Amino acid sequence: MSSENLPWFLSSAVLVAISQAFVYASLAVAPLMVVTPILQLSLVFRLFLSQCINRDYEVMNAAVLIGALTAVLGSILVSLDTDVLMKLLDLPPWLTDFLRYRLAHG
Repeated sequence: MSSENLPWFLSSAVLVAISQAFVYASLAVAPLMVVTPILQLSLVFRLFLSQCINRDYEVMNAAVLIGALTAVLGSILVSLDTDVLMKLLDLPPWLTDFLRYRLAHG
């Protein structure tokens, strides 16, 4: 590597440190179920920016896009209210009861 890459590495290190500070600050203020889907959206921005800045070296194929979409959709599904989701899906009562079961009651 050449010394001309040093500003990129230093700026990325500073920005990562700042972003982690914002993550912990957001977790202190908002519930995890609100923060997690927002954090997963960073994948979308990362894919977009990597194509804009580093198109020659960044691998962008269907597997990467499907993985990012799955992560974002999964975090959104996890954050949904269970009762609303059960009504929307119109699941049988036995499956609804099974999905609502919690190992730690109380």
